This record gives sequence, structure tokens and C-alpha cells, in this order.
Amino acid sequence: MSELPRAPLFDLQQLDRASRGDNEAAIRALCATAWIGDGIALARVLGRFKMQVDTSDISLTPHLLLDGYWEMWTTEAMLQFVRPGATVVDAGANFGYFTLLMAALVGPAGRVHAFEPNPRLADIATRNVDMNGFTGTTTVHRAALADRQGSDELTVDPHYLGGGHIGGAGGGIPVALARLDAFDITPDFIKIDVEGAEALMWQGLDGILAQRRPLTCLVEWVADRYADPERFLDEMLRHGFALSRLSYDEGVLPWDRRQALAMPANAEQMLVLTR
Repeated sequence: MSELPRAPLFDLQQLDRASRGDNEAAIRALCATAWIGDGIALARVLGRFKMQVDTSDISLTPHLLLDGYWEMWTTEAMLQFVRPGATVVDAGANFGYFTLLMAALVGPAGRVHAFEPNPRLADIATRNVDMNGFTGTTTVHRAALADRQGSDELTVDPHYLGGGHIGGAGGGIPVALARLDAFDITPDFIKIDVEGAEALMWQGLDGILAQRRPLTCLVEWVADRYADPERFLDEMLRHGFALSRLSYDEGVLPWDRRQALAMPANAEQMLVLTR
């Protein structure tokens, strides 16, 4: 019996070669979904990865199920930030979308450390890593990165599972807190998207920043999330980083402290720190 022809998987390097519209169309054409049960669906994401998602979530899940991708401008930029053999950190992993992309990009000689405090999401992210054959290079840590070792509570909206906040008023999910510099990790790239805890997490990087090694950080920065946004920005820049921003249309662009602080306080900026 002859073997049926298989549709080719999406080539991730195509993200850097073709137009965004063409890539989105190609990925969407390869998208497929299946209901598993217990609130879990399976999707083909980025035209190649098998990903479980929680169907109660209305922030990320609909995009992965119907389109097969998330934040294409950030997805494209990962090819610039993440190199074969690199050690990378995904802080705020959610279902593991960027974790899987990073794992594919670093290859068998690299390492990915994903951090996700929400137990439900961490379970799903771990299964996604295992399903796609990245267990040997990728670790999902069940902790919220912060300025101290310990524990706290995570407050989660059941329909926005990735939007949990540390430090609720009680009744939240107990989670572990950890400093990133307490781990035996020497990262080349760190993606930071921790829903307002970015300033706390940054304080837990002291040991890593003191090494003065080359490092790129992609930081979701929203000024009104922080008690003193100007001080937080200065704290990041004092470690010898050049500042850029990741734009929706034009990729990584030069940016400076004045421009960042002049944006509306509720504007989401993807800051790129490089040294």
C-alpha cells in the first residue's frame, strides 16, 4: 500500500523571508483543532507544533485554535533574538507558545527555561513541551519570578488565564516565588511578560546582570502598572543596556528613555534591552 502524501510543516525560517500576510495565511491554512475533553482542545500552532489549550480562556485560546499563531510581530522577532545553542528564559509562559518556538530555534544544543506560576497553565505547558519532543532541552518551572524566594497568592480571572496577578487580597492560588538569579542559568535572552510584576522580577536578576555578559531582554512595559515607572526604567538602563522597542509594523526600532516615558501611561510597550 502506498503511503499517503503528507502536507509539509511550516518552515519557521519563512517568518524571516516572506511577508507577514503570506506567513499568516500559510499558518492559518495548516491550522487544525480537536476536542480532547476536560476543557482541553488540541491545536496545530505555527503550522508545526501540537499544542493543548484551555477552552475556557478567551484571551489566547481563540487565536491559537482559529489562526494558529499569536502576536505575529513578536513571533517574527524571535528569529532575531533567539539563536541556535542559546540559553533562553520565557518568563510568563502561559500555554507555552513562545516556549515551543524558542525550543525549536535554540535547537538540541540550546536550553529553554519557562516559568509559569498558574498550575493549570504549567501543566498544559509541560504537556506541550513533551508532545513536541523538547523535554531534553526545555524545563517548565512552576514559579512566579520575583524579588525573593518564598510564596504568595496568584489571582486569576477564569476567562483570562494568563493574566494572573501576584499579591491578591486572599483567596487566590498559592504559588511559589523565585529569583531568577537563584537558578543555575546564564541566559542569552529573556522574555519578560509577567502581568505587572516586571519590576519585582527585575530585582531578582541582580546576580545575572552583575556578570556583564551580552544579554537581550524583551520586556512588556506598561507605565501605570508600576509605583514609580521612571525609577524602574532607569534601573533597567543602568546595567549598560541600549534601549529599542519592538513595533507592530517595523520590527526593532531605536527608542530612548524620553520617548518611553512620553507614551500614555496605559500604553503597552515592548522594550528591547541589549548589551
